[in-house]
Amino acid sequence: METGEKKSAFRVGTPLCGLVCGIVGAVIALALLLLGFWRALFVALFFAAGYFVGAYRNKTEIIKGWINRLFPPKGE
Repeated sequence: METGEKKSAFRVGTPLCGLVCGIVGAVIALALLLLGFWRALFVALFFAAGYFVGAYRNKTEIIKGWINRLFPPKGE
């Protein structure tokens, strides 16, 4: 498969996307059953933080943008 074909295979509405979303839903359900809500939420937050650290190159600018949106600089 070429890159264009891979991207179109994971579009919403395709059988492969449905399968992947179903597997993700099953994993979430199992985590909630086995760990409980708060522990599963804790694991999900650390997963999201790890994804953020690994996925973005320019982390400092993204974090600065979030901070500036939450706490705008004085004078604005």
